[in-house]
This record gives sequence, structure tokens and C-alpha cells, in this order.
Amino acid sequence: MVAAADGTLADNAHFAPTVKAAQVALKRQPGVDLSQDEALRAITQATQTMATSLAPLRNSFGTGHGRAREPDVSVEMATVTIEAALVWCRWALRRLGHLLADYPNDLIDAVQTSTTRNVLRGKFQAVALAQQPEEVQHRIGVAFGQQSAGGFGNATEVGVEPAIDGGFDAFPIDYRRGLIEGMLLTGGGTIGLTTYYASWFVSLLGSLPELDAQALLERLGAAVVGAPWMEKWRGSTTVEPAAVVAGLRTEGERLPDGLSEAFESFCANLTVDGAPDDLLG
Repeated sequence: MVAAADGTLADNAHFAPTVKAAQVALKRQPGVDLSQDEALRAITQATQTMATSLAPLRNSFGTGHGRAREPDVSVEMATVTIEAALVWCRWALRRLGHLLADYPNDLIDAVQTSTTRNVLRGKFQAVALAQQPEEVQHRIGVAFGQQSAGGFGNATEVGVEPAIDGGFDAFPIDYRRGLIEGMLLTGGGTIGLTTYYASWFVSLLGSLPELDAQALLERLGAAVVGAPWMEKWRGSTTVEPAAVVAGLRTEGERLPDGLSEAFESFCANLTVDGAPDDLLG
């Protein structure tokens, strides 16, 4: 379970720390049929305590420590310990299925490959985006944004179009930030926006709360100063930076007045030549 969440444990890790590490890996694991209710979390935390309490019992009554005689274990103790172990294991194994099937890396791999639209949509729904940590929401957004701007329609239809009109419960702010950054910068750090995607880019900006959009524009404006532009879109279509910036400015007229200054500053920075600045992560 820990390994499935990209975690590590020492070879000589004891029982209780191992159970606790597994619990941490699993407790935030979202799913379309998994609950995040606080009362339920308290119950699952109690099952962890039950599970870790088995270790001292095993050490006191177990047969694996060279005892000359078999310990006297009551029926009650045997029944309670078995049921306690099963409660935690059943919960953990159920969540492990979601972890192995739906962990964000699987969704990111899917959007970056030739996954069919229906399969990609199913994986997107299964990852329960709003229940993911903010950094994971952002990473998923970057992946979808880059693929969308790269001309992959499945990424646009599954992860971009619905976010523009959808609510923050389904498409959180950090995911939207990731979409915008991914549409702007390629994985190699070049500016990968084209005139066709200028409309999507501005619509996504407009879907953010104004203060969040301002902060993002300032950060993006600093990131693009001196960054090289992609020369060919999909290896064949010449990218004309001046036309892209002009298209952005035209589309930007739809943005709220409060974003005008920050957006214009961002557009101006897109035209600045110089050494590449730090790239967005």
C-alpha cells in the first residue's frame, strides 16, 4: 500500500509504523464511491488503533518466539483479534483497489497517451479531482493543459471544456491554474500557446476568482520573460508569436476590468526576448 502511493519503508520497519504508513497512504485516497465524512474518518482511525494493538498481543501470546509451551489463548481473545484484523484489512484492501486503479499517475499517463475518450473520461471521474491534494490537482491540470494545447481533442473535451463552465466543486482552482499553465508552457519549458487556443486560455483565466487570476498572471508573466517560443505546432504549423499575442489581447477584452492591467502586463512580457527564466514546475 505504501509502495502503491510512491512511498518507502525500511526493511526492518516494525508492525505499528508500517500500519500507520499504510493508513496515511490510504486515508486521503478518493473515489466516486468512497466517503470523506469526518465521522467515518474517526472510525477508520479507530480501526488503525485496533490493528496496531495486535502487535503487543502477538508478542505476548504468539508462538513464534521459541516458547517451550503453547500460550493459553482464550476464545474471546482469538475472536476479537481476528475480527479486529479483518475490519482494518477489509477497509484497507477496498481503498487499495482505488489507489492502484485511480491514483493520479494513472490518469496523467492516460491523458498523455492515445487513450480513448470514454476511457479517459472514466479515469477522470474516478480520480475524484476535488478530493485530491491541491498539488495533485495542479499536476493533473498541467498534464491536461499541455495535451490540449498540443492539439489532442480528448484532453480538451474531457478536462478543459467542462472546467470553463463547471463549478469549483468539480474543477477546483488549483486544477484550473494547472490547465492555464499547461496550455502556456510545454513540458520542455517553451511557450506553446497558439492563436487557436488563445480563446481557451482566456476563458480559463476568466473562470478563476479575480484575485487568483491576478496572482497567476503575475507569476506567468515572470515565467515567460525570455522563454523561447515553440517554432512548429505539431511539427508542421509555424507558430507566430505576434499573432498569438494579438489574439490574446483580442480575447482578453472579455475579461473583467480588474484584470486588464495584469493581463496587459502578461501579454507584454510574452514579447520580451532574452535568456530563459525559471520554468514553471
